[in-house]
Amino acid sequence: MTGKHLSIIIPVYNEVEVLPELLARLERIAASLSSEFQLTVDFIFVDDGSTDDSFAVLSAHDFGPRSVRLLQFSRNFGKEAALSAGIDAAQSADAAVLMDADLQHPPEMITEFVRIWLNDGADSVYAYKASRRNSEGYLKAAASRLFFWVINRNIRYQIPPGAGDFRLINHRFMKALRSLPESDRFMKGLYGWVGFRQTGLPLEPPMREHGQSSFSAFRLFSMTMDAITSFTTTPLRLMAMAGIFIAMFSAAYGLFVVIETLFFTGVSNGIASVLTLIAFFGGMQMIFLGLLGEYIGKSVQEAKKRPSYILAEDITRKGEEVADR
Repeated sequence: MTGKHLSIIIPVYNEVEVLPELLARLERIAASLSSEFQLTVDFIFVDDGSTDDSFAVLSAHDFGPRSVRLLQFSRNFGKEAALSAGIDAAQSADAAVLMDADLQHPPEMITEFVRIWLNDGADSVYAYKASRRNSEGYLKAAASRLFFWVINRNIRYQIPPGAGDFRLINHRFMKALRSLPESDRFMKGLYGWVGFRQTGLPLEPPMREHGQSSFSAFRLFSMTMDAITSFTTTPLRLMAMAGIFIAMFSAAYGLFVVIETLFFTGVSNGIASVLTLIAFFGGMQMIFLGLLGEYIGKSVQEAKKRPSYILAEDITRKGEEVADR
């Protein structure tokens, strides 16, 4: 078959309930892409150390004429590592689509990704959430806006608010991502960092029909800290500004105490206000030390140069794809 080569990369973690529907929809969209755009389409599944039968289901599935590569990690390394493994495995592809396995990234949207890639020459076509408040609630949406405000300060590139991992990236975009040396990756930031020509499409994610998200509030907070400490020094600058403000406030309060003692001798200084100030400043110092520790810890982890992932299984099945013309 002639034409360009497209790989569809899907990280999988405990998605055994949704896999039958996902595979059926992927096979339909792959056939449609082959017919409409004369593409060679294959699949790359990356099992991120699932504890259910996800990898067994994928291994037993008959993909027919379509090629597939099944990767299984030795343990759970995280979604960022799974995406990196998929990109590493797609070195021969002209482009790759990255998507989740939970069907909140509708496979049917890939058609529009491919059309923009081929017709407009975009290096990356990504989906972004049209409205975070409707799907996530007011507090989570507000936290997301704060996160993007912090991470996009004082940098030469922008991470589009609401953009996720559901996207098409072409060969040179993947080559740029593979060239980056860090092992602890925040992929949404790396997409923005490498640059190139990118086009966004709005998406209203459908409700999750099977299972539950593996991203708890604590895990989301941990990922947020990893992202911020990987891509911006804004918290350090805010800490310096806060230190200046606190020093000015402390000097002003000290001057106030001196004046009050010298000229208003009848007024007693309460111990409660002093203890409150000590507790407040002590808490601020602990927060600042914690942020500094995050940055130092990230540097130590990167200095070890450990691989992002370790493979336990790598299965390749070649298909004889025939285009519908």
